[in-house]
Amino acid sequence: MFGFKPKGKSGIEYHSVWRDVEDGFLDALPAYLGDLFGCRRVCTFERAEDDTYSCTVEWCSDKVTPIKNNFQNMNWIDMMPWIEIHKAGFVTIIENIDSIKEEHPELHSQLRIMNCSSMITGSFDYLGEDLGFWIATDPPLDKIHQAAAIFQGLYNMMGNIHKSHSTIEELKDIGFTDKLTGVANRNALTKNISTFPLGASLMILFADLNGMKEINDNEGHEAGDRFLIKACGCMKDVFPPESIYRIGGDEFLVIISGLDPDFVEAGEQLLRQRFKDAEVGVAIGVAYTDAYDGDFESLRAIADDLMYKDKRSSYKSFDAENEASATARADEVLEVYPQQDGYRVLFCIPHKYEGRGGRAKEGIFSTRLHEYADRCVHPSDKLKYLDFWNLSSLITGFEKSGGEAMIFKYRSLTVDGYWCWVEEQVSMIRRDGGKIVLIASLRDITEQRPREEVTEELSEQSNDYIAQRQLDLNRSFTKTAEDWLSTRRPGSDIVVAAVNLGHLRLYNDTFGRSEGDKILAMTGNIVSKAAEEMHGKSAYLGGDNYCLIGTIPDKYRDIYAFAAAISQNLESYNMRGGFAPSIGIYHTRKSDESFTAMHDKALIALSTIREDYRKHVNIYGADGFRPDESLPKVQLLDIQEGLSGGEFHCYLQPVVDITTGRVVSSETLIRWKKDDQLLKAERFIEPLEDSGYILAFDVRFWEQICSWQRSLIDRGVRPLPCSMNVSAVDFHFVNVADMLIKLASRYDLDPGLLAVELSSKTWADDPDTISDQVVMMREAGLKVYLDDSGSGLGSYNSMTGARFDAIKMHKDYIDASFRSEGTISPLKIVLEMGAKAGIPVIAEGVETATQLSNLKELGGRYAQGNLLYYPMTAGEYEKLLIKEMKALRNK
Repeated sequence: MFGFKPKGKSGIEYHSVWRDVEDGFLDALPAYLGDLFGCRRVCTFERAEDDTYSCTVEWCSDKVTPIKNNFQNMNWIDMMPWIEIHKAGFVTIIENIDSIKEEHPELHSQLRIMNCSSMITGSFDYLGEDLGFWIATDPPLDKIHQAAAIFQGLYNMMGNIHKSHSTIEELKDIGFTDKLTGVANRNALTKNISTFPLGASLMILFADLNGMKEINDNEGHEAGDRFLIKACGCMKDVFPPESIYRIGGDEFLVIISGLDPDFVEAGEQLLRQRFKDAEVGVAIGVAYTDAYDGDFESLRAIADDLMYKDKRSSYKSFDAENEASATARADEVLEVYPQQDGYRVLFCIPHKYEGRGGRAKEGIFSTRLHEYADRCVHPSDKLKYLDFWNLSSLITGFEKSGGEAMIFKYRSLTVDGYWCWVEEQVSMIRRDGGKIVLIASLRDITEQRPREEVTEELSEQSNDYIAQRQLDLNRSFTKTAEDWLSTRRPGSDIVVAAVNLGHLRLYNDTFGRSEGDKILAMTGNIVSKAAEEMHGKSAYLGGDNYCLIGTIPDKYRDIYAFAAAISQNLESYNMRGGFAPSIGIYHTRKSDESFTAMHDKALIALSTIREDYRKHVNIYGADGFRPDESLPKVQLLDIQEGLSGGEFHCYLQPVVDITTGRVVSSETLIRWKKDDQLLKAERFIEPLEDSGYILAFDVRFWEQICSWQRSLIDRGVRPLPCSMNVSAVDFHFVNVADMLIKLASRYDLDPGLLAVELSSKTWADDPDTISDQVVMMREAGLKVYLDDSGSGLGSYNSMTGARFDAIKMHKDYIDASFRSEGTISPLKIVLEMGAKAGIPVIAEGVETATQLSNLKELGGRYAQGNLLYYPMTAGEYEKLLIKEMKALRNK
């Protein structure tokens, strides 16, 4: 019972309901209600964040044995009998528990543990959010309905109060605490700066972690989170946790007042050793004053600069002596991640070159490259600079040269207004099982070539004069194009085309100047007509360069149809051999993108075909031009935006043993929910593979699958093997076997829960490497499936001697299953092959009853397809697993 205060002289009793709430009203409620209605036992079960349930409060009448300890950390499956009978807003009343023995045997069994004959129970929730439930046993039957209503009403009220208090505490915690690491955040630092005592000593230690971007991109953000937690643990081992602040993604401050200088130095050295032992790369800068004067920002700036110097001095060689020497003299050192289109600045001298320096340490590499080229590279060097940094050509060059460093010299604009000759040296290394990383170092070479003033007064005979004239023409058209862009509605189509006559001089030498003039006139005519048809603008940019901007004409269904028309138009002219304009096209619906950025992307598309005599039109972001493509091409940038926006989801399609009807495994299928449509992998896998970004994409979802299977196990649900498709590109960049084995170990999974699907095409790409990794995976316990893509029975010849755990048979074999005498049945052949080798065969694409009947008749056992189960979300698949588990238990 509640303890009310004694009545005062006036006979009025005072009581604070909120005080009872603060003192534990939720704990007192069962006792109050149980005593009021004469129950034998009242319990509150609360749901934890990991979906387990525990009896947190229990009240028992005299001589009733408590059972609270028997109901702790109960998983979802164990609590299913209770969960199933709770409906929002309703109370369940059982006047005689023996009446439910047949229909609800599991619930009856648990009620027998409570030693009761009747029961009422209801939900404990907040606006539909499940907080748990309550149980009251053996209330008097003549009061059971009245008790049920009052119990549920009070628990509804307490759900609101409980959640409100929880939310307030959460908001307090979020406001000043970093949720991941548990240390203070930037808000806490802002609040605490004014509390640091004046006149006392103050230490600021700035720690900046190395390698975060690589971990996030290659291993997933969960791995990055674990890395941050480990690094923060190192700091907590040395300094008080309350002195640590996480002020950015991978940046921490340690701030302590009242330390003597000796301890500061000792603490720094001890921290460095802790980081080293934990294999955490870090740069550290320490600022100290023996009498803090309140100027916190100046002191932090010192720590920041010292940290940046430490980053430079701690930067190690890249397995080559010449790279180390170049880095030592470098003005900037940059890491570039081609598959992720990302970069990270490892070191940069600030305030020397225009557009470089500052504290922007990472971002999208293509954006940085084009902005820098437009603003800060000499106009004579700009196109050559972009050509040099064509990533696909650069990596191909490394492969051909055996890894020899690539060097490019150009003029870069300095902050004091000069063109300074610089040398950019790029090396390629492989990390983490073959992951490609480019290391770019920039250094000043004015000792070789003197600086040049930025001036408009150039000789008409010089190349710089021509470049400057082209730059002026470019600026003029840029203004025209920007004006045109300002008239466009948001979301409307925009097309920019860069046109170049790259072989004009050769054409003149071969066929004469007059013929060359005809090519120029023809090109001008094409560009002018195209701009008119596109309701846009066009211009001659000097030399042999043209540009136009407009929209896709209404008569073309998409940019590919328009590009096809341009290509056909070029062919209609009587051109000789490969002499025709090269056209790079960029298509977008982002009207807020600058024309300069659009034009640069068109130039990139142009640069990839400039030396190709057979191809004259290319679209930015596509691996090639295919006018007969039936589906619109998806751009890599769209995919990257979709990933960051959470638009990609894992679906699972069960594999069924058709002799028993049981689900035995599943295949992971990635779907893209884009513009209210669910796109299959065939719509986006190709640009991912062409760019190499498929690796980061696949690793992300491999980790998701492992994490999800771990969560199933933790919730008491038995997972089944899950297969994942692996691209040939993945094997090219990393050791897939090693990566998946480590993932299984990290999430403490039975390796047999993971299966890799390899197509015959992937195998053919590098049979020796893949064969070794197949052996490695199978020895570790992972399953390996041969996924035939319909390439024919002959595709198995290249795999003689290989061992697999299953063959996945393409649906074409089922459709072509002729069973009449004298005809060949591909389905029967593959089934017999599997039987002789002792390898299960899984028939994919079973969608009709006839196909299933044919499969059974020929002895097939395993099938996958929409007739059996459609691809389903992880939540739907989990419910299916639970249903299967319950069915097995009942047997």
